[in-house]
Amino acid sequence: MVLSGRAGYGDPMHDVMVAIAIGVGAFLGTMIDNFFAFAAQLVLTEPKRFRRVSYAHVIGVLVLIIGSAAVGSALNFISLKWIGILAVAPLALAWHGWRHRNELAPQRRGATTTFLVTVGLGGDNIAIWIPILRAQGVLRGITVATTILVLDIGAVFLARFVAKRPSAIQFGQRWSAQLMPILYCGLAVLIVWQCEWFSFLG
Repeated sequence: MVLSGRAGYGDPMHDVMVAIAIGVGAFLGTMIDNFFAFAAQLVLTEPKRFRRVSYAHVIGVLVLIIGSAAVGSALNFISLKWIGILAVAPLALAWHGWRHRNELAPQRRGATTTFLVTVGLGGDNIAIWIPILRAQGVLRGITVATTILVLDIGAVFLARFVAKRPSAIQFGQRWSAQLMPILYCGLAVLIVWQCEWFSFLG
């Protein structure tokens, strides 16, 4: 995986911790609604198919991460500050999420369908992960990507637990829809900061 952008500097351990924090923020800002939608899917899935469906979901997220990193690397010839324009993506998603905050996410079934829908509906993830990964150096970029993947694997196991409590899924879907616009706005700020727009505007 080749990730271009701002090279790491300062204390390496500090850079790793910052990258982990960025990865956590990127995951929470894009995957909370997916988590509850996946848990809702498991409610309708036969327990013997949980493993295949879980693998399909994780592989779908891995494809999105690799795609985001590849596109970010391909945009290496573009100034990092211009990549910051992509901050409009989470802002648009925040507006869309606010308008549709009272709608529940559709439920999905089957391993193949899970993979295709995870990738097909990953446009918001890609739009946000591209500038975030593009803004990192190699080490920090790999750390951010790994953090997102590890958290997704953990979320899959947690979803199996939550799937046994349909009331928790309904509560989570309702409140995640309310929370997502705020998280998207936070991600827009993160992208602007990572792409050094504050110094650019100054």
